[in-house]
Amino acid sequence: MKKGLMTLTTLATLFVASAGAIHLFAAPPGTHKARFSAAAAVPDADAFQRKGRFKIEGDNCVWNAEDSGPNQCTPVTRGRFKKGGDDSCTWDANDNGPDQCTPPSGRWKKGDNRCYWDPKDSGPNQCNPRQPRK
Repeated sequence: MKKGLMTLTTLATLFVASAGAIHLFAAPPGTHKARFSAAAAVPDADAFQRKGRFKIEGDNCVWNAEDSGPNQCTPVTRGRFKKGGDDSCTWDANDNGPDQCTPPSGRWKKGDNRCYWDPKDSGPNQCNPRQPRK
């Protein structure tokens, strides 16, 4: 074998994945002083697998399920209205996407530095839950 060249069977290799990077340590057999290392950054696994992000559309911060990458904004109030049994329409703060329905009564109210839905109030909305957080 030529000096400096090794086959895979003579190369001791250890892969260690940690903190978003892959490290490769290799040394020829019989030598403990020679040590080579290389590190390659790996995208955050959650961000890599996650599809969808918040994007600015006009004056709104909306969820786009077909896009990927970092969020462009954060809405003042996260969530959406979801259609339920018996033709109910309720706010789900843990869901993303367009509203599935519009409640028959209620309005968005501003208070305590937030924008919240009050199903028992009437009148014009006091805030826009889709507005980007500043």
